[in-house]
Amino acid sequence: SKSPLISIVTPSYNQAQFIRATIDSVLSQAYPNLEYFVIDGGSTDGTIDILKSYGDKIHWVSEKDAGQTDAINKGLRIAKGDILAYLNSDDVYMPGTLIAVAEYYTRTHADWITGDC
Repeated sequence: SKSPLISIVTPSYNQAQFIRATIDSVLSQAYPNLEYFVIDGGSTDGTIDILKSYGDKIHWVSEKDAGQTDAINKGLRIAKGDILAYLNSDDVYMPGTLIAVAEYYTRTHADWITGDC
C-alpha cells in the first residue's frame, strides 16, 4: 500500500544558523511520500541562499508575513498531506520519525499524534 502523504511546514525568519540542520533532518528521513515547505518571512541573513541550494527538494517562499503562526498557516493552506506537521526552524526530527508516524497513522487513523521524548 502507498505511504500516506506527509506535509511538513517550517516557518523561518533569519534562522540561517539553524535552517540547514532542520531541512537536512527532514530530507534525511528518506520518507517516500513527502512534501516540505519552508515559509520564510523575508530573511536578510543568508537563509535564502541556503533555501535555493536545495533546488527542487523543498518548496519555499520568502515574503513578509505576520509572524510564526501566519507562516505555519500559510504553509498548511497549500499542504495536501494526509498527515500535516510543522517543524520550527531551529528544531530537528530524529531518524525514523516520519516512518514511525506514518505507520501509526496507517494503523489508527488518529486525528492527533504526538511524540513522547
